[in-house]
Amino acid sequence: MKLNMKYERLLYIIVPFILNSCMTITTYKNYDATFYTDVSNMSVQIKNDTVSTPLPAKISLERSNKKLNVKVLQNDSVVNNTQINPKLSTGVIVGNLYSWNIPGMIIDITTGRGYSYGQYFIVDSFGKITSLKRPTEDMSKNLHIATIKPHEKGDFNIQLSIPGINLFHLSPKNETTRNLGGFFGLGIGAEYFYKKNKSLQLRGDMIIDYPVPVPMGIDWDESEPRESCDAYNINLTDNFYIKRFQLGYGLNYAKNTWFYSGYYKNLPEIIIDENYKQEWIEGKTKTNMMLGLALNSYYRFTSHFYMGVIYRPSFFELSNPKFKYEHSISFDFLWKIHL
Repeated sequence: MKLNMKYERLLYIIVPFILNSCMTITTYKNYDATFYTDVSNMSVQIKNDTVSTPLPAKISLERSNKKLNVKVLQNDSVVNNTQINPKLSTGVIVGNLYSWNIPGMIIDITTGRGYSYGQYFIVDSFGKITSLKRPTEDMSKNLHIATIKPHEKGDFNIQLSIPGINLFHLSPKNETTRNLGGFFGLGIGAEYFYKKNKSLQLRGDMIIDYPVPVPMGIDWDESEPRESCDAYNINLTDNFYIKRFQLGYGLNYAKNTWFYSGYYKNLPEIIIDENYKQEWIEGKTKTNMMLGLALNSYYRFTSHFYMGVIYRPSFFELSNPKFKYEHSISFDFLWKIHL
């Protein structure tokens, strides 16, 4: 018991430190700020950027304890050269003090990761920048489309996805063709933009056919057989972007597995021997290693969130070399984290 208490106290020290400091350093280095104007042909340059961003727009700002240099331009002429002062985030102070994480507070302050410049700014016709705590009504109405951050050459994204609905067409060895469907999965990937509207994406995912859309325990009837499947996929795709749409194509490696579970044979209606035991019928598993294509189509709702469909047709079986067709289709929820 004493040993457990010792570890618990140690966790109370380590966990808050990791959550409040390391996450601040690694995950929240940049954040999106909204710059809004109703004046035509206005743009801004952040720091020493040579390219100006037309307004209104969402612009990624790097957290720092130094003043932010901003040039405001109209028709490519500088109308104001100003600075935005950093502010120490209240959450950093409260969060660290609440967990008595003084080392974490010191790290957040000295590295500048505990600061921000604000999230909402209005630029007037003279180039003056005013910081707001929350968006105005006009800003909220007009920013839905205009402020989605454009892709740039050299951008690198980490991708996290949830394949919410999955459909399978499988051909297990010595079995009839199986068409199954269900919910859930998990995907992770990386994306690099080699042009402003083109990217290479490497992604892996695992998808299953869970029978209900809500994660919950299911009481299976072991006296009845059931079948299920899953798939592991690794694909490399070339993607191009048209406004809010993403279209991609490439190669896919799939490990498709079909399961037929074991089950207890039903008891006879009349049991003469009280020591009679139910007979167990063994199940079976069939796995195919497949090579094929990956085709995707997504719609971009925000700077980071996408919804779309992935179609993975496979044409060649690697585990038993021959041509064979299988596929999986996923309706995907995708988040892209810009690094």
